[in-house]
Amino acid sequence: MTTTKTSDQSEWTDCQGGEISGMARRLKAQRAISRRKQIMQSLSIAAGLLVMVGVGWMMLPGDPPAGGNHGGIACSEVVKNGKQYVLHQLDPELAERINAHLGKCENCQRKLTMLRQRLGLRPATKPKTESEEQAVVATSATIAAIMLP
Repeated sequence: MTTTKTSDQSEWTDCQGGEISGMARRLKAQRAISRRKQIMQSLSIAAGLLVMVGVGWMMLPGDPPAGGNHGGIACSEVVKNGKQYVLHQLDPELAERINAHLGKCENCQRKLTMLRQRLGLRPATKPKTESEEQAVVATSATIAAIMLP
């Protein structure tokens, strides 16, 4: 570097070749690092918000905890046997347990209602207990006996 004096007597130093371009590269690199830091901060905040929303969503009432057990049968078993249940293809003991479960579990009630709709079936009436089912069978048999000679 060469030092020269100007008319106002301040010192001026000439730049060596590539010094200004080197400074420009360093400034661009610093700017890129600063941008990356801002992006990382923004992403961290967004991730934190997503976690908080997810935790809040899981705490909402409605769905029972996984494996909810009502009436001696878990939600997963009700869902697994749902199609046979709505088509009345289950043994009476299992159907009774599912009835008891559905009396207390709104989540499974919703799932079976959607299943009935998908299968084009009529909405279910209140689940019948075993004694109600026996009364229906007995009444049907009595009516059939009266009607048939």
